[in-house]
Order: sequence, then structure tokens, then C-alpha cells
Amino acid sequence: MAIDLMDEHEQSERVRAWLRDNGGAIIGGVAIGLAGIFGWNWWGSSKVEHRIDAASQYQALVEAVERKDRDTIDSVSQSLSKDFADTPYAAFAAMARADQLLEAGESEGAVASLKQAIEMAPDAALAGLARVRLARAQLGAGQHQAALDALKALPADSYQGVAEDLRGDALLAMGNEDAARTAYTTALETLDEAAPSRRLVEMKLVDLGGKVPVVDPVDAVVDASGKES
Repeated sequence: MAIDLMDEHEQSERVRAWLRDNGGAIIGGVAIGLAGIFGWNWWGSSKVEHRIDAASQYQALVEAVERKDRDTIDSVSQSLSKDFADTPYAAFAAMARADQLLEAGESEGAVASLKQAIEMAPDAALAGLARVRLARAQLGAGQHQAALDALKALPADSYQGVAEDLRGDALLAMGNEDAARTAYTTALETLDEAAPSRRLVEMKLVDLGGKVPVVDPVDAVVDASGKES
């Protein structure tokens, strides 16, 4: 799948771009759109108005993020977590708030917000994204073992390249250069050639005396469907 070839940053940016481009349509078409996409059984478990309200509040948060309006981000994310924790918007809001906290240098608050996002995530993919971000925030806070524990909780085939890169950072910070070298090597074996983070991982590995894995030219042109281009 194409999503497997994108790193965590690329997936995050695609989500944000989609929300920016489609935010207005979410409000008016959420009832019909979500019913059609996810099936009426998923939709019928809650009142339509509840989902519309959640979408409306999240759109307000997206706009607040664009304005860097910290007060609105805090209040809307708290509202979504309190009253709309049964929707994906609550988890997305918690991650957006964590981003703002990290920008402000408040890593401890970001860690708490990302833990909340994991708890509220409605599926494994979204929980995995939040967990990767949690590990990164914990590294920034100097919580190296906690970051390793967060990454260990990821499914084996989930965000593997990014996870191994972060694992290498944590191990290196803890003084375990051999294990860090192995983690960076595994990251490069997993990351797509076009991944934005790949060159940085290569530099980390070389700095530790490691050798950058040679990519098979055939593998480099295999597209997301598994067919050679």
C-alpha cells in the first residue's frame, strides 16, 4: 500500500493538507459522506448531529493551528476530548495540541497530550501515528527509555523505518552505539528511497562508522502496488 511507503511526517502532512482543502465540505457533507464511505452501521451508532458537531469543532481547531492561536487550540482540543472522544477528531486534536506544545518547548505537556491521543484513537493506524510522535516527544524531553518503550508497543510492520530511526536516537543518547548502528541500518533497509528523513539517517549511520545499505535498483522502482514501474 502507498501509505506504507510514506514516513510519519509525510502521512501527517497529507492529513493536514486534506483537512485544509476539504474542511469546509466536511461540515455540510459529513452526514452523507461518512455514511457512504464507512457504512451506515458505523454511522448509526451515534446521532448524526454529534458527528457534525465534532467535525465543526475540529475545523475550528485546524483554522486556529493556521493562526497559531494557542488559546483556541487548547479550548477546542479539550472540548473534543471531553465530549467527542468517540470520534477520530479527538485524537487528531490531541496531536495538533501536542505539536503546538512542542513548538513552545513544553515537551512534558506534549507527551501527556500524545498519550491521550493514543487512548482516544479509534483504530491501530491512528494510534500508531500518535505513538511514533510520543516517542519523538519523549526523546526531546530526555525520556530515552520511555521512548524505547513506546516504540516497542508498535506493531512490527507499523512505521518501521521511522521507528527504527527514533530507536537509534534513543540508544545513542543512552550510550549504546552498537545497538544504535543496528537500528539505523534497519531503518535504511525499510525507509523508502524518497523518504525525507532517509539522508539524515544515512548521516547518523556513517557518523557511527556504519555502512549505508546498498539499495537494489529493482526494489527502488517497485511501486506501492508491488509491481515494477
